[in-house]
Amino acid sequence: MPSFALRFVGQEALPSRLSEFDREQFFELGSAEAEAIKQQFRVGHRLPAALMMLFMRATGRPLDGFNVLPRSLLRHAAQLLGISPPSIATLRSIYGRSQTLFKHQLWAKTYLGLRDLDQGDEIQLTDALRIHAQEATHPDDLVRSACQWLYTRRIVIPGPRRLKDWARDALAAIEASVLAHVSAAVPVAKARQLSALAYCIRPETNFTHLEWLKTPSRRHGPASLAETLEKVRFLKALGADTWDLNGVTLAKQQAYARQVQARRPAKTREIKPSRQMIELVCFLRITLLELTDVALLQSSRRSQQLFREAADRAQASRARATTGLLKQAAQASAILHDEARTWQDRVLQARQLLDEFGGVTTGSFVSQVRQALAQDVQRVHACLTSLKDLAFGGRKGDRGFEQWRAWTALQRRGAAADIPEGVQLPEVGAAWHGLVHDLDPRSSLRALEACTMMSLRKSLRRGSVWIDHSLSYRERDQMLIPPARWESQREQHVELLGMPKSPREFLEPLLANLVAGSAAVCDALDRGKVEISADGMLRLPAITALPEKSEPVRTRETVYKLIGNVQFPDLLMQLDAATNFSDALLGHRAQSADELVALYGALLAHGTDIDAKGVASMIPGLEPSQISVAMRALEGSGRLRRANERVAQFQSQIPIAALWGDGDKASADMMSLDASRHLWNARVDPRRRTYAAGLYTHVRDRWGIVYDQPIVLNERQAGVAIEGVETNNRGEDLMRLSLVAVDTHGYTNPAMAIAKLLGFDLCPRLRDLAERKLHLPRVFRVPEGLEAVTVRSVSLSAIERGWDELLRLAASIRSGRVSATLALQRFGSAAQGDPLHRAAEHLGRLLRTVFLCDYIAIEDFRREIHTLLNRGESVHQLQRAVYSGKVAPERGRRRDEMLAISGSHALLTNIVLAWNTSRMHEVVESLKREGTRIEDEWLRRIGPAHFSHINFRGTMKFSVEKYADALVQRPNTRQAASSR
Repeated sequence: MPSFALRFVGQEALPSRLSEFDREQFFELGSAEAEAIKQQFRVGHRLPAALMMLFMRATGRPLDGFNVLPRSLLRHAAQLLGISPPSIATLRSIYGRSQTLFKHQLWAKTYLGLRDLDQGDEIQLTDALRIHAQEATHPDDLVRSACQWLYTRRIVIPGPRRLKDWARDALAAIEASVLAHVSAAVPVAKARQLSALAYCIRPETNFTHLEWLKTPSRRHGPASLAETLEKVRFLKALGADTWDLNGVTLAKQQAYARQVQARRPAKTREIKPSRQMIELVCFLRITLLELTDVALLQSSRRSQQLFREAADRAQASRARATTGLLKQAAQASAILHDEARTWQDRVLQARQLLDEFGGVTTGSFVSQVRQALAQDVQRVHACLTSLKDLAFGGRKGDRGFEQWRAWTALQRRGAAADIPEGVQLPEVGAAWHGLVHDLDPRSSLRALEACTMMSLRKSLRRGSVWIDHSLSYRERDQMLIPPARWESQREQHVELLGMPKSPREFLEPLLANLVAGSAAVCDALDRGKVEISADGMLRLPAITALPEKSEPVRTRETVYKLIGNVQFPDLLMQLDAATNFSDALLGHRAQSADELVALYGALLAHGTDIDAKGVASMIPGLEPSQISVAMRALEGSGRLRRANERVAQFQSQIPIAALWGDGDKASADMMSLDASRHLWNARVDPRRRTYAAGLYTHVRDRWGIVYDQPIVLNERQAGVAIEGVETNNRGEDLMRLSLVAVDTHGYTNPAMAIAKLLGFDLCPRLRDLAERKLHLPRVFRVPEGLEAVTVRSVSLSAIERGWDELLRLAASIRSGRVSATLALQRFGSAAQGDPLHRAAEHLGRLLRTVFLCDYIAIEDFRREIHTLLNRGESVHQLQRAVYSGKVAPERGRRRDEMLAISGSHALLTNIVLAWNTSRMHEVVESLKREGTRIEDEWLRRIGPAHFSHINFRGTMKFSVEKYADALVQRPNTRQAASSR
């Protein structure tokens, strides 16, 4: 069931004002229900019985006679029952007799098919809560899980005190289990030593080791890499790489580590010793894993930088050599044409000039780059030396691993200047062979170091070299389902994927589609819809624009004019009252107005270019410290994702959104967010020529953002595109996506294969005509006329040989053992030669050809792909309006912080889209009631990504009192009455 559909589950009271949308979605009284009530109760008790039934249906718990009810609900229910509504908004007078209240509760429970919680249910619930507690960070999360567990099983939800007791017991049981694992991994004496060392001052500094470890990496460069590796060595010296915490889930370890990260060290020392030891050990372990990843990423970027600079030097040298050659050629020509000299003198002098050509560097440009890199002795050696304390593991025979072992052996022997005689050098490949086996032992060592640096980087990317204390660079069988488990559980995993067991069953319908698709391309070629140019390229005409109509433009202008201008705080609170996204962010209903406003401030500080201090200056009465505390609470908790899902689901359920699409398609693209050049993971955006960080979003065809993730610029985005769809489709309560449109940067051939195995289509808009070739199996009969644009490069036997490993990889992604992003990095282009990569590459070529046949032959399909991508671009414009500045130098250095920036930014964007959609629907319905003709076809061409009517800046006043009963927890009316 969608998260938004569970919005009122577990609530003890309703807001005094209920929107028409909420009433229709959650509290609509059907004709059959009204008839049942009329037959069961006399006139005076029909309305209370109806309200009891509606309340229990929406919340899962019985209505209290002291609850204040929305007047709109009272009036509507009374109208359907044909009675007069009461003059007061409570049913206290009717439920003055407890027997009446119990009678109505019993009838509603029986009519709805609900039952009371029994002992067996309680045991199952507590077991489920203990499973949830392995990843939960707060009792409120477990209370919400308990309410949803009971509601979906049609069990009446008990009182809040009982729910909180279950949640606390589950967390206590998990914490006791975690403590046992931590105590087994780290003896008490060692734990005391760790605690003392963590809080002591580092030599020659004024801050503790714990504060030093919490400080994120700054700008990119050798100094940052050296500091990161110093922290890794410090943690390894503590033994953090040897602690066996496999009994504690990674998510739970990260949750405990996050607690330490969010607190000042003095506050951490105040908590009880057992909890302090758990948090400290988990923090040190997770910090080691994360810092190892950061160090390897920084080292990889450093090696790339050295290679680029070597290429620049080679290019400059090549240009100088070319200029010198031209000058010498001109001098030789002048001499040969000098009639004042004898021909013998001219020939001898010209020959002397031409003899100097022999000293000019020859060979390909890449070989010159390798030579330049080998001559960069100090920096290449420093880059390798910085990694020597890391314990790499590797596949036997892997070049990068063997070269690393050989180089480290030379370092242990003290070979700092040259390679000693008799040392057997590792295999380096034909490209480096001449440089590494140079007669000069000094030059040989320099070339070996340069070759090792580049080979190690490539081996790490493809997973043939790994490191155990890492999150992203683990050994292959640690990332995928272990071979023994795969053998025993293969059928269950394949059934979960919905894939056939044999490759033939999968390929036969695909080849049939290929036959039909190629025939459709031939038909389009005959009808002149496409053409093949003289250079053998498929050329598609531009998509014919839809007929220009003034009605959609006028309608859009009229609608947004009637919507009018709005202040961002008012928009936030109106949408919060409609969706209760603040409830999802906090894990509970806000306890006070100050807590609610601080949450809004944290959302703005994360999701816009304004920091906590700037937001505090814009919101009267709010302190920066309040915002900072709320900002840390949003980091890494997973609540931003749940809030985004709730708002996106609300937006997609508004009737007008159904005109924009079926909700099963999306586009995925990256928006570059300007960032400081001092941010270590920032890259130069090739279009904007500024440093930036990437935010990757999936926009549904109904306009809502269903997934967001921060990424590094200038890397292939295919893995992230798949990750977003799989994360959405993995949720049982979310509408599945069957197609995602991406640009050229968002696809690879292996990605198309993995996407298909996960149950959806990856549809790229290809930029280069050279990529529009049709790749066919070698045995496939090419239709006449298509020979020029076909390539016989698909091996069906390669797909069949790697089919089992392909299914294992897809099942590992589906089960959550490895993310699609990491899987595509490890088994992408860097893994060439791996049978799994070969199978994925050939299957991807085949799938791309089938897609291209549809893309070429069916203009409506091509138009749909472009429409989806254009909607994503429109949302990017709105995102830039929300985040108009750039990421500050002190922000975005930690992964959790970057996730919070991305999630908050997506949530603010979703809020604008949902508010616009809601207001558009209200205005359109109002115009229709007034007799204005508005056709659905016009509305399909009007989107909600409009922002000129919204004021995002200036002093922000949150009128909490206006929405307090919908957003702030009210005291229980019965308890308040008894206290008086």
